[in-house]
Parts: sequence; structure tokens; C-alpha cells
Amino acid sequence: MSKIIVLSIKPEFSNRIFNGSKKIELRKSSPKIDNDDIIIIYNTMPEKAVVGICKIKEVIDSTPKEIWNNYSEILGIDEKRYFDYYLGREKAIGLKIDCFRRFKDKITLKEIKDFIPDFSPPQTFKYFSRTTIMDSYKWANSLR
Repeated sequence: MSKIIVLSIKPEFSNRIFNGSKKIELRKSSPKIDNDDIIIIYNTMPEKAVVGICKIKEVIDSTPKEIWNNYSEILGIDEKRYFDYYLGREKAIGLKIDCFRRFKDKITLKEIKDFIPDFSPPQTFKYFSRTTIMDSYKWANSLR
């Protein structure tokens, strides 16, 4: 059964995911994820909102140089910022994404906290169970 992971992403990079120019989300450490796991995209400041969803197609675990050499055209970042991000690191993680969809309406942090009071935005990523997501969805729909 696929897992659900919330990833915090800067709005400029999530916009690139949704416009199709960024097909690999970069990380310094790898969440415990597999192909076909679901990612919920949480935009960091200034938006502070869940904005969309996508699916993991492949996890790439390599060196920063190898990922740049093989995938630079779909990373959605320029070379200087890329290598600054991985400065001093021997390992780079690329989450190749597929089936991305931007939500019609953002779900703000305040709205999330209304039905998951102990939710705090992840620094990098956070796992959620399907039960938590479905219970929250049912509760939110009961308010309509």
C-alpha cells in the first residue's frame, strides 16, 4: 500500500512542478518512500498552504554531480543554486515525480489546523496514514 508524505517546498519550486519544468524534487536526505507513494505538496512561506499532489515515479540516490549531469534539464534549478544546495554533501536524492495536480483551491495552514489541530508544517517531510487523511476529509465534509 502506498504511503502519503507531506513535503514542504518553496512556492517557486512547486510552481515549476505544476508547470512541468521541474520533474525531480531535490532532497539532502531520503524519506522512506517507494515508487507510487503519494506526495502532498505544502508550500512554505509566504503561502503556508497545501497546494497540490503528485506521485513518486522513482527515487534517485546518487552524487550531486551525477544527478546534475544526468537530469539538469528537469531539475527546475540553475547550476549555481543546485551546487550551493549540495555544498559539502556526497549524496543527493532526487524524487522523480509523476501525475502532478495543483488543487483548485489552496488549503491554508489555518484550515488544516482546524481539522488536524496538532499539525505543524514539516521542515522537510512528514508521513501521514490514510486513516488520518480520510478521517480529516470526512470531518471537513461534515461541516459543509
